[in-house]
Amino acid sequence: MTGPPTDVIVRVPDGEILFTGTMATGETYRYNETPLSVVAASGASLEVTIHGEQQQAAQAVRTEWSVPERS
Repeated sequence: MTGPPTDVIVRVPDGEILFTGTMATGETYRYNETPLSVVAASGASLEVTIHGEQQQAAQAVRTEWSVPERS
C-alpha cells in the first residue's frame, strides 16, 4: 500500500478468497498462487507487481488486476 487505506480482495479462479479486508498504508502481501485476481476499491492506493512488472492505477477508482499463470 502506497496510498490511503482501501478495501482489497484477492482470490483464485475457483472463488477461494486469499485476502479480504482493508489494507493500511505500508502494508504488503505476496502471493505465489496463479492465476488470481486482485480488486481494490481505490486502485491508486495500491502498488501491484505482477511477475516482476509494476502495475499501478492512475485513478482512485475500483480497479482489478488479473495475474496469469507464470509461463
